[in-house]
Amino acid sequence: MRGYVELPELSEIVLEESYVLGVTALPGQVTFDMDFVLTPAHPLYAPPPPSESECFRRGKLRLFGVRRLEWDEQGRPPATDASGERDFGHVDSFEWDHERYVLCGDWGRIDAVSEGAEITLAPH
Repeated sequence: MRGYVELPELSEIVLEESYVLGVTALPGQVTFDMDFVLTPAHPLYAPPPPSESECFRRGKLRLFGVRRLEWDEQGRPPATDASGERDFGHVDSFEWDHERYVLCGDWGRIDAVSEGAEITLAPH
């Protein structure tokens, strides 16, 4: 299996530092609502404000054309930060090979057979 940084859309995103705000599984897709950390090489990178150490950008990570889905180890409650926002931790690992995608974090472990993965970033 290969690391997520080999996927062109994710090569300039640090998932291990990004926050999962929610996960939704529907027929044919799995969507992660995210607060992504962008590397300085990402075209939408901007220097972070003094109160933060990273460039965060809201967006979604979506597995599309899902034909098989296993979601184990669910049930851990979300954390609540100082501003009152809830999150489910980070994407601790994301590996893929051909059409198989395996993601793990505090929110569980997803093992899916999918046509692909894509991200969308919210306008700044």
